[in-house]
Amino acid sequence: MESINKFCPRSSKPVKPDSLTEYRGYTVGFCNPGCSSDFAKNNQACPNDTQYFDELIKEKYGK
Repeated sequence: MESINKFCPRSSKPVKPDSLTEYRGYTVGFCNPGCSSDFAKNNQACPNDTQYFDELIKEKYGK
């Protein structure tokens, strides 16, 4: 499984393979499992992350 992003939206550090989750049917990544699980539990409480991923999805996939 590979994430659509190469860098964490929170820290700008590289995405780690143990820190992936799903968003809108896409695999997205973070720099650590804590951020990944936080986002997975309630992505609506993370507007900066969702905005980052929404823009990336639109840019890459036109959706």
